[in-house]
Amino acid sequence: MDLASPQDHTVGRQIDLEHIPTDIITQRDYAYLLEDDYLVPEGINLTMEEVLAFEKAQDEIYRIFENELEELIRTKAFGFLNLPSKMIDLIIYTFQNKHQHLVGRFDFAGGIDGLPIKLLEFNADTPTMIPESSFVQDAFFDLNNMMGTQYNSLEKDLEVFFNRLMISESKNHPSLIATSLGYPEDRAHAEFIMDIAGKEGFEIEYTDLENIEFSPGEGVFITTPEGEYAQADYIYKMIPWEFICFEEPELLDILHDLILKDLVYVLNPAYTLVYQSKLFLDYVSQKHNRPFFLKSSQDPSVFKGQKYVEKVSFGRLGENIRIFDEQSNIIEETDGDFGHFDKVYQEFTHLYKDQFDEYYQLGLFNVNRIGSCMSFRRADKLIIDDDAEFIPHFIPQE
Repeated sequence: MDLASPQDHTVGRQIDLEHIPTDIITQRDYAYLLEDDYLVPEGINLTMEEVLAFEKAQDEIYRIFENELEELIRTKAFGFLNLPSKMIDLIIYTFQNKHQHLVGRFDFAGGIDGLPIKLLEFNADTPTMIPESSFVQDAFFDLNNMMGTQYNSLEKDLEVFFNRLMISESKNHPSLIATSLGYPEDRAHAEFIMDIAGKEGFEIEYTDLENIEFSPGEGVFITTPEGEYAQADYIYKMIPWEFICFEEPELLDILHDLILKDLVYVLNPAYTLVYQSKLFLDYVSQKHNRPFFLKSSQDPSVFKGQKYVEKVSFGRLGENIRIFDEQSNIIEETDGDFGHFDKVYQEFTHLYKDQFDEYYQLGLFNVNRIGSCMSFRRADKLIIDDDAEFIPHFIPQE
């Protein structure tokens, strides 16, 4: 889990690039991407066979997640997820009424040079790395005159999503508020999605969460520069559902009222919280003996004599992870803000490791359930956290 292989792999996967696309980044006002050496003039080559294997795994995993959530709804067996009852109501309502899943990201280990593909987690609700995986990765390709292709149609697929959403939900007025808690990266992600919706005909506005008026029984409003209230039928939020559940119960109460009365359509929908939960991943992996699921348990003793990893049910940015060796000694750990959530344990697995002892973790984005884009994070330590570098991928021309 966010772990590395002890052996080296094929020399030559890592490629040197001549340029970082700084011009297009500053033109689009995403200067935060240029901080802290996050973007480096390097990439990684993949074969088409490897890319298709990742895509096949994502497709099957998503189908399994959907089927298992449908079964939980049928049996009303949500207890193990430890969620508030009003959140359960929203999960059931948004799933049964086919609220569309805008964008998520599967994190995978392995898949390169014969390493098995293993699912680490599903960032289904508020996936990061969207701007850099979309237009920045594409700009790396063009600026460095790469020959071949990429697995990257993210921006186009998001445009298609909003175009179809406007048609399928024609009863709603196409007005969208993008929001976050105001952190620069989250705001940039929200604005990126907002701008795509705007290109497809939505009336758009960004504002921090604290500036939105959630009115029970009426809807969602912002104050215009003229001092008037403007209502939006859609919200795109870079605010995790678990934050709303456990930190903002009053907001959960209001959203419960507004969503069940069809007064607002939230992207991503409430059921993505289930997909994001590692308790759900533990549940699914124990039911399905598929090669891409890691052995998982809420009891660490089942890993006696094996390497394993401790995570929390809802974590972000590589925080609150502990890695244990065969004698249950901690090899590496990170602190963070999510240690109060339930613990889940997974078997150790190998990330791809290049000839420079750098470790790679794949992020595979899906738009409306379908694979859309992939990119990598790279680090020189076992846990891939917020200090990792962004690495674009390329599929050389054969």
